[in-house]
Amino acid sequence: MLTINDRRLRGVEAILRPRRVAVLGASAVGGKSGNFALGNLRSGSRSDDVVVVHPRADVVEGLTAVSEPPADLDVALLSLPAAAVLPILHTLQSRGCKAAMIPSAGFTETQLAELYAFAATADMVIHGPNCMGTINVTDDVALWFYEDTLVSQERGGVALVSQSGSATFLTRATEAVGFSKIVSTGNEIDLTCADYLHWLAFDDATTAVGLVLESIRDLPAFVSAARALRQAGKPLVALKVGRTALGSTAAKAHTGALAGQDAAYRALFTRLDVPLVDDYDELASALACLSTPDLPRPASRQVAVVTDSGGEAGLAADLSTRHGVTLPSFSPDVQVVLGEALPGAAINNPLDAGASPLADDDAYEVALRALGRDPEVGSVMLIMEAHQGLTKGEADYFDDVCELLRNLADEGYGKPLVAVSSSSYATHPVVRERLGSQVPLLRGIGNGFAALSALAGNSRPVPDAPSRPSYLPSAEEIAALRSRVNGPLPVDLVRALLDAYGLPVVDATIAPDADAAAQWACQRYPVVVKVASPDVAHRSDIGAVELDIRDEQSLRTSITRIENAVRQTHPDAVIDGFEIQQQVEAGVEVVVGFATDPVFGPTVLVGRGGTLVELEPDVAIGLAPLLAGEAAALLAETQLGKLLAGYRNLLPATDVQPLLDVVDRLAWLANDFAGVLAEGDLNPVIVHPGTGLPVLVDALFITCEPEESK
Repeated sequence: MLTINDRRLRGVEAILRPRRVAVLGASAVGGKSGNFALGNLRSGSRSDDVVVVHPRADVVEGLTAVSEPPADLDVALLSLPAAAVLPILHTLQSRGCKAAMIPSAGFTETQLAELYAFAATADMVIHGPNCMGTINVTDDVALWFYEDTLVSQERGGVALVSQSGSATFLTRATEAVGFSKIVSTGNEIDLTCADYLHWLAFDDATTAVGLVLESIRDLPAFVSAARALRQAGKPLVALKVGRTALGSTAAKAHTGALAGQDAAYRALFTRLDVPLVDDYDELASALACLSTPDLPRPASRQVAVVTDSGGEAGLAADLSTRHGVTLPSFSPDVQVVLGEALPGAAINNPLDAGASPLADDDAYEVALRALGRDPEVGSVMLIMEAHQGLTKGEADYFDDVCELLRNLADEGYGKPLVAVSSSSYATHPVVRERLGSQVPLLRGIGNGFAALSALAGNSRPVPDAPSRPSYLPSAEEIAALRSRVNGPLPVDLVRALLDAYGLPVVDATIAPDADAAAQWACQRYPVVVKVASPDVAHRSDIGAVELDIRDEQSLRTSITRIENAVRQTHPDAVIDGFEIQQQVEAGVEVVVGFATDPVFGPTVLVGRGGTLVELEPDVAIGLAPLLAGEAAALLAETQLGKLLAGYRNLLPATDVQPLLDVVDRLAWLANDFAGVLAEGDLNPVIVHPGTGLPVLVDALFITCEPEESK
């Protein structure tokens, strides 16, 4: 069932399936974006339902114009200067218009604020501003402000939704894809990409969706839309642009500097099982596969590659590591078949089928049929020379291969079988024609891997929010702790937070002076001494941490040195005392932390820790709180995970479950203190080899700035 609210649903329907459209801003002399929109409308199926509104002209583009918008419009196209938009919106609202589309850019901050305020209370919806429009290819309705661009489309089942207008051109130009709908949402002052995705989930003409995304405006709506598409069996493939993490240098905790927006978006799409591609070519290649009739979905991202060149085989092996696919070893039975078909050739993946001088003419067929039966293989890629620069004679050379691929597809290969040109140059029309419609011909090996990886996505249900474990503190306990957070956190409050979430903290105390420190430490040497001050974040950076203290005299000397170091570097710092910790046996240093993303809220991080955590980052980032299994998946992304698994016997294989428990608990802490705590580090967490038992020896929490906590 649709969870999108009725106003937005009605608005999308009015835009994509309008019955009556008004165009405002078309010029009596032509040449304006309004004229282009009018021409596109008149060339489509809504040619009799178009009203031209012009304050002075009687005729525009051969149509009689009216001076005021009529009542009961489905959608009004406002090709107007920014200053003229808001007054006409009020008029349209009063006359029952369901939707307005605004292609204009150049709004001032004040004008944008007024548009936001209008949209927040209006019955009608607003599409844009700064957009190119929409094209309903299925029903031949183009609300499109550009002349002779994208309006004439090959019909198909793929919808493209893009916040970037230029992406609609670039994606369409790369591969032959049949479209159902093309939507340029622009700046999304009201309707967002999520609204269109949700509507497309229930559009019978749409079978798959491509998304070009700059930002998510409404996270719950986006997740709901992704869930609706998944339930409808319609794959979604996304390209996220603008992925640099500006502002990370302002972060105070290590986690804030390491966690960027790109990582948060990737964490979201991983959770939703929505494949992410890296550029327009990869998106177009994925959409080309999704628009191929009856192309099977792969059971895995394990790809078998067949080529006739050792150089291409090596290049394919290199490129596979960048695109989220693996090249598995072939099963023993298949290796036997391949060895017999290709005598003298090395039976590896990628498979160089041209390396056997003794191969029979049917070697390609034997190899491809064998790979189609191999349970280790999820999909098969055949690399061939198919670029546009081939002569006709060179293109004819591939006739037999094209016929073989076409026949295998017609027989029902059982897994995706794609042909890939070794170059990203445009493909040869003769080769494309001879492959037929059931075998995708993609441009470039990397694009082929990206497409096959994308095909393997959208395989899991979109998950619900994580269930809250019973071991976490109660709402009353959380409220009491939140009320104590006001400005920099003293060490005792940090300890209270850690204890509340059951995090394994080293045995420690806060000593007000050297005498108290000596009394506590007398039965616990060796110990560690740190300044206890809410005004000093990274204590080791200023010499406010001393290790391996083994007697009282050394302890007193260390306290004096630390106090002097703080007074020199932070003369106004409040010193609450000195944190005395029992020194922990050496182990693997891990960082577990959280940061606050402006779109997604708290994100959690795990990876190699210590003082070089930012200089040599090895971390993975997820959305807090974590779902079951996500902490393990994050750890597996890191080199730390490989090390703890016993890589090259550098360490004994280590039980990682206690560390994963720390990650899960800190993720819930970050969630529960959102709006109060902006960032946090547990660095280092000492993980003991073998047992995996973790001990927290240092923690830092950064409170939100006043504007962040609103």
